[in-house]
Amino acid sequence: MGFYELFFTDIMMGSEEAKQVVEEFLAVYGNKHRHFGHGVFHGIIIAFVFVLPFLGLITLFQGKSKKFVVHHFSYWLVTSAIMGGFISEFV
Repeated sequence: MGFYELFFTDIMMGSEEAKQVVEEFLAVYGNKHRHFGHGVFHGIIIAFVFVLPFLGLITLFQGKSKKFVVHHFSYWLVTSAIMGGFISEFV
């Protein structure tokens, strides 16, 4: 996506040369990071960045125990890792 964004304006303005450069690059390197492990990595990052802060707030405001956080975060960690892997591999 990052490489495509470099040429997005030129492609939208109708430049066939920019479109050809992007298509050639993606034909060679388009699937380089499209594997299950890469998606798992991103799923784990998402769990730490999005899920853990929400669980922390719920724990603080509702007075839940640490066991609550560990139990629910481990569920979301595994789930987001598997979903990230599937999305990266098959979509």
